Amino acid sequence: MTNAKELNERWIRAFNERDWETERAVRTDDYLAHMSGAPGPLDNEGWAGFMAMFTSAFTNARISIDSAVEEGDLVASRWTITGTHDGPFQGVPATGKSVTIPGIDMSRVVNGKIAEHWAQFDLIGVMQQIGAMPAPA
Repeated sequence: MTNAKELNERWIRAFNERDWETERAVRTDDYLAHMSGAPGPLDNEGWAGFMAMFTSAFTNARISIDSAVEEGDLVASRWTITGTHDGPFQGVPATGKSVTIPGIDMSRVVNGKIAEHWAQFDLIGVMQQIGAMPAPA
Protein backbone atom coordinates (compact mmCIF):
# COMPACT_ATOMS: atom_id res chain seq x y z
CA MET A 1 0.00 0.00 0.00
CA THR A 2 1.27 3.46 -0.91
CA ASN A 3 1.77 5.80 1.99
CA ALA A 4 0.34 9.32 1.96
CA LYS A 5 3.69 10.99 1.28
CA GLU A 6 4.39 8.76 -1.75
CA LEU A 7 0.85 9.33 -3.03
CA ASN A 8 1.34 13.11 -2.75
CA GLU A 9 4.64 12.86 -4.64
CA ARG A 10 2.95 10.84 -7.41
CA TRP A 11 0.14 13.42 -7.60
CA ILE A 12 2.60 16.32 -7.96
CA ARG A 13 4.67 14.39 -10.50
CA ALA A 14 1.48 13.85 -12.55
CA PHE A 15 0.85 17.62 -12.46
CA ASN A 16 4.43 18.37 -13.55
CA GLU A 17 4.13 15.88 -16.41
CA ARG A 18 0.59 17.07 -17.30
CA ASP A 19 -0.51 13.45 -16.89
CA TRP A 20 -4.15 14.28 -16.17
CA GLU A 21 -5.23 10.63 -16.22
CA THR A 22 -2.89 9.76 -13.34
CA GLU A 23 -3.67 13.05 -11.58
CA ARG A 24 -7.38 12.15 -11.62
CA ALA A 25 -6.75 8.52 -10.65
CA VAL A 26 -5.18 9.50 -7.32
CA ARG A 27 -8.32 11.43 -6.23
CA THR A 28 -11.47 9.85 -4.76
CA ASP A 29 -14.81 10.23 -6.52
CA ASP A 30 -16.02 12.55 -3.73
CA TYR A 31 -12.79 14.61 -3.66
CA LEU A 32 -12.96 18.15 -2.29
CA ALA A 33 -10.33 20.90 -2.53
CA HIS A 34 -10.26 24.00 -0.34
CA MET A 35 -8.18 26.62 -2.14
CA SER A 36 -6.91 30.16 -1.55
CA GLY A 37 -9.29 32.57 -3.22
CA ALA A 38 -11.98 30.00 -4.08
CA PRO A 39 -15.50 30.89 -2.87
CA GLY A 40 -16.05 27.34 -1.62
CA PRO A 41 -14.75 23.79 -1.93
CA LEU A 42 -14.02 22.45 -5.41
CA ASP A 43 -15.25 18.98 -6.35
CA ASN A 44 -13.52 16.85 -9.02
CA GLU A 45 -15.04 18.88 -11.86
CA GLY A 46 -14.17 22.20 -10.20
CA TRP A 47 -10.63 21.00 -9.49
CA ALA A 48 -10.14 19.88 -13.10
CA GLY A 49 -11.37 23.30 -14.24
CA PHE A 50 -8.96 25.05 -11.89
CA MET A 51 -6.06 22.89 -13.14
CA ALA A 52 -6.98 23.63 -16.78
CA MET A 53 -7.17 27.39 -16.10
CA PHE A 54 -3.93 27.44 -14.10
CA THR A 55 -1.90 25.42 -16.61
CA SER A 56 -3.18 27.50 -19.52
CA ALA A 57 -2.04 30.64 -17.67
CA PHE A 58 1.32 29.15 -16.62
CA THR A 59 1.96 26.46 -19.25
CA ASN A 60 5.43 25.57 -17.95
CA ALA A 61 4.47 25.61 -14.24
CA ARG A 62 6.28 23.07 -12.10
CA ILE A 63 5.82 22.20 -8.46
CA SER A 64 8.84 21.41 -6.30
CA ILE A 65 8.24 19.86 -2.90
CA ASP A 66 10.44 21.70 -0.41
CA SER A 67 9.44 19.47 2.51
CA ALA A 68 6.67 17.07 3.43
CA VAL A 69 5.49 15.27 6.53
CA GLU A 70 3.03 12.47 6.97
CA GLU A 71 0.99 11.50 9.98
CA GLY A 72 -1.71 8.88 9.81
CA ASP A 73 -3.98 9.63 6.86
CA LEU A 74 -2.63 13.18 6.39
CA VAL A 75 0.28 14.52 4.36
CA ALA A 76 1.40 18.14 4.53
CA SER A 77 3.76 19.79 2.05
CA ARG A 78 5.62 23.05 1.71
CA TRP A 79 6.16 23.65 -2.00
CA THR A 80 7.15 26.17 -4.63
CA ILE A 81 5.59 26.60 -8.06
CA THR A 82 7.72 28.26 -10.73
CA GLY A 83 6.56 29.19 -14.18
CA THR A 84 5.94 31.88 -16.77
CA HIS A 85 2.72 33.87 -17.05
CA ASP A 86 2.02 33.08 -20.69
CA GLY A 87 -1.79 32.97 -20.68
CA PRO A 88 -4.66 34.90 -19.06
CA PHE A 89 -4.86 34.58 -15.25
CA GLN A 90 -7.57 36.11 -13.08
CA GLY A 91 -8.44 38.51 -15.90
CA VAL A 92 -4.82 39.56 -16.47
CA PRO A 93 -3.53 38.95 -20.03
CA ALA A 94 -0.23 37.08 -20.44
CA THR A 95 2.78 39.17 -19.42
CA GLY A 96 5.63 36.74 -20.06
CA LYS A 97 6.84 37.36 -16.51
CA SER A 98 8.37 34.59 -14.43
CA VAL A 99 6.61 33.75 -11.18
CA THR A 100 7.62 31.97 -8.00
CA ILE A 101 4.68 30.92 -5.86
CA PRO A 102 5.32 29.51 -2.39
CA GLY A 103 2.57 27.52 -0.74
CA ILE A 104 1.56 24.89 1.74
CA ASP A 105 -1.02 22.18 1.58
CA MET A 106 -2.47 19.26 3.46
CA SER A 107 -4.24 16.26 1.98
CA ARG A 108 -6.32 13.55 3.62
CA VAL A 109 -5.96 10.07 2.17
CA VAL A 110 -8.73 7.45 2.17
CA ASN A 111 -8.17 3.95 0.76
CA GLY A 112 -5.01 4.98 -1.08
CA LYS A 113 -6.49 8.07 -2.75
CA ILE A 114 -6.63 11.77 -1.94
CA ALA A 115 -10.09 12.55 -0.58
CA GLU A 116 -9.66 16.11 0.62
CA HIS A 117 -7.08 18.81 -0.05
CA TRP A 118 -6.41 22.19 1.58
CA ALA A 119 -4.00 24.60 -0.14
CA GLN A 120 -2.81 28.07 0.77
CA PHE A 121 -0.58 30.12 -1.48
CA ASP A 122 0.32 33.76 -1.92
CA LEU A 123 -2.25 34.89 -4.50
CA ILE A 124 -1.48 38.57 -3.84
CA GLY A 125 2.21 37.84 -4.48
CA VAL A 126 1.30 36.19 -7.79
CA MET A 127 -0.76 39.21 -8.81
CA GLN A 128 2.16 41.51 -7.87
CA GLN A 129 4.65 39.40 -9.86
CA ILE A 130 2.51 39.60 -13.00
CA GLY A 131 2.03 43.36 -12.55
CA ALA A 132 -1.68 43.28 -11.70
CA MET A 133 -1.11 44.84 -8.26
CA PRO A 134 1.62 47.12 -6.97
CA ALA A 135 4.35 45.48 -4.92
CA PRO A 136 4.84 46.80 -1.39
CA ALA A 137 7.18 49.78 -1.18
